[in-house]
Amino acid sequence: MKLFARDGFEAVSVSMIADELGITKGALYKHYLNKRAIFDSIVQRMERQNYDNARRFDLPGDLLEGMPERFKNTGVEKLCAYTMAQFVYWTEDEFASRFRKLVSLERYRNPEMNALHQRYFGSGILDYTEKIFAAMGEDGCGSLSPRTLSLEFCAPVFTLINLFDGGGDPGELAVCLKEHMENFVASLEKQGRVLAIPVSTAPAKPELRYPKSSKYSQDGYMAMMMGPNPLKLAEELLEGNLIREGGTVCDLGCGRGLTSLFLAREYGFKVVAADLWSEPEDNAAFFLSQGFGPDKIRAVKADALALPFAPESFDAVLCVDSYHYFGRDKNFLNEKLLPYVRHGGYIYIAIPGMVKDCHQNLPRELLFSWNPDQLDYMHDVHYWRAILSAARGIDLLAVRQMEGMDQVWQDWLRQDNPYARQDRKALEAGAGRYLNFIKIIIRKR
Repeated sequence: MKLFARDGFEAVSVSMIADELGITKGALYKHYLNKRAIFDSIVQRMERQNYDNARRFDLPGDLLEGMPERFKNTGVEKLCAYTMAQFVYWTEDEFASRFRKLVSLERYRNPEMNALHQRYFGSGILDYTEKIFAAMGEDGCGSLSPRTLSLEFCAPVFTLINLFDGGGDPGELAVCLKEHMENFVASLEKQGRVLAIPVSTAPAKPELRYPKSSKYSQDGYMAMMMGPNPLKLAEELLEGNLIREGGTVCDLGCGRGLTSLFLAREYGFKVVAADLWSEPEDNAAFFLSQGFGPDKIRAVKADALALPFAPESFDAVLCVDSYHYFGRDKNFLNEKLLPYVRHGGYIYIAIPGMVKDCHQNLPRELLFSWNPDQLDYMHDVHYWRAILSAARGIDLLAVRQMEGMDQVWQDWLRQDNPYARQDRKALEAGAGRYLNFIKIIIRKR
């Protein structure tokens, strides 16, 4: 892929590929019949990755914040989320970026390459977008056809990709893309266009929604939880994640290591299980009992305010049910956490929060289980967006309420330990209507 993207498909020989790998042509032929077979495997991998990486990616939290209600949960919102995710993917994922360069190089001399280029970066995207706008119907589109709307929406996206290839700053280009989508939706609203056929966004059945977490429903695993089900939170948090395959992930605030095991076993990441209060020897013994040695999951004692890692150690940081304890300082992200994330890396956060901050007049139901000082760690989406927006050098991709609130709490309240029993008092009194979980996704520029 590296050679194809640099020199073009036709210019690269099997001998060149073998030399790059440090093997003989004969050894290479044991794996692939010919150069064409190598190319076919690349296309197959591209097919798998393309929609898997962008599908179901969350609409960035600060994107279209004022989107009219009638555009939410529709094809327009879906289109904006998909476009933002694909822009990041095609410009910053190494494999996808090289594939894009390959088909761009070869499109003018190879009809098949041109067809692939059109599919991913031309007529295929226009056709997909046109279907979204066709759902508006004649009245919704006004005097413009769905095809024209599709061209209006897509043209700046293609331009921004070209600017990236010319050396444009990815962070600045992402901001331009957000502004384009905001202006486009504002134009739709101004002209009174409405969706006649909304896109269904009904959630899947619970059993299907958490296929990975359901493997850990045995009592032994459930007894290791230290709060609302962290595995379901992690699974929802990582839907459509863009962490590179086999990447190194810090599980910050891992507790007894359940989420660290989950990341290694279900996603194939190399994991650093970091926690201040759990003993790393105990966690390491648990990981070993599950078949994961320190080469796959490394247990460390670490204070989030003074992390003991080298700069840019991680492709991503996962923080489930702990960031609210140390991340409320607006300087924390830049000073304490971002230095350890590689450029283009991600931070995924799931934290307990409130539907709306109510600290000045706390409902009595909440006080059945928690005192005001404990509740001061829990805030709403607007609070967290303000905290995180103060950070420099990031793209804030999502700050929004999670969907699994009821399920993760039910799993926790079924446990027989003093902490779960204490929490039951508030939830059984109806405190759940004031609470939620908040999903935060951050990309380091």
